[in-house]
Order: sequence, then C-alpha cells, then structure tokens
Amino acid sequence: MLQELRFRICTTHPDTPMMLHEGKLAQEFGVSRTPIRQVLQRLSFEHLLETRSGVGTVVSTLDPAQRDLHFSMLSDMLRLCTRCCVPAFAMPTRIQLATITELTANPGETPLASYFTIRTQFLDLVSGLVQDPIAAEAHAALHWRVIRWRMQAAREDIDAAFSALRATVAAVSAAQTPTALLAGLAAETA
Repeated sequence: MLQELRFRICTTHPDTPMMLHEGKLAQEFGVSRTPIRQVLQRLSFEHLLETRSGVGTVVSTLDPAQRDLHFSMLSDMLRLCTRCCVPAFAMPTRIQLATITELTANPGETPLASYFTIRTQFLDLVSGLVQDPIAAEAHAALHWRVIRWRMQAAREDIDAAFSALRATVAAVSAAQTPTALLAGLAAETA
C-alpha cells in the first residue's frame, strides 16, 4: 500500500492535482482507515503529501526552483551519514547491490515501474548502511523528494534515466567501503 501510493505520487505529472481520500483508499486496499492514516502520515513526513485545511490531503507540489536545493540537501545528508555508517559491507548488502546491478541491466516490460523499484531498493540499501536511526530516517525523507524528481525525468526519457542509474550503480559497486559508497552518492547528487 505504501509503495503503491509512493509510485502513484512519483509518476504523476507534477502539474496534475492529486487528492487522497482516506475512505476511498481504505476501500481500494481493503483495510480500515487506521492503516491508511498511518501511510498518509509517513508520506507527509517524506513531504510527498501535505494536508490542507478545508481541502484535504494533496500531493505536494514540485517547485522547479527548489530542485537544486533538494539535490543539495540530499548530498549534504549523505555526507553527514558517512559519519555514522556501518564499517564494512555485510553479505546481505552485497547481495542487494548485486540484485540492483542486475535489475538495471534488465529493466523488464514496464521500465518506469522497474526504475521506481530499483530506486526504492537503492534507497533501502543506502538507508540500511546508516547506523543512526534519526539520520537514516532523514536520509530516506530527503531521498524520496529526489526520487520524485528522478521519476519525472524518467517519464521524459527512460533510456537516459536508466543510463545514469547504471553509471551510479556501477560507481557504488566499485566502492570498497560503505563510507566510500555514501561519499560517492553525495557527489552524484550534488
């Protein structure tokens, strides 16, 4: 449910107004309103949604004037995360990285959905390297804004988006330590 709503938000054109209604979502997903509220709160924390008095829950706008700031903030957060990341790659992390590498080489029949899935797995991988839970949560929230920008670019040119993603994943795969990986990502998002 959370990932499905993230996908909808990230692939909807930024100029398209999108409202989310608890009741309709509860009915669609076959759950009570409580888990829907929890998901909407999480999406609000990630600044993908905002609640407006008298209007309801709407998808946050993507202001082109803020794009560079969003990327810069993620870059700064990644640099901060290098201070509190795990000292070495664990085997599950290496497996996850190999899976991501394989997925970038074979996007499948629905490239936009594949791109989103890979970006999500990549975010999970990076957040998993950060030992401080507050820094990991802040990283994830900032990263979701950048994923939204990247999804908009992918909608315009999916081949270019995959090409850039493959280059990033290759650079990350070459990193010998988690600190080097995060530092490399910081440079890539700057």
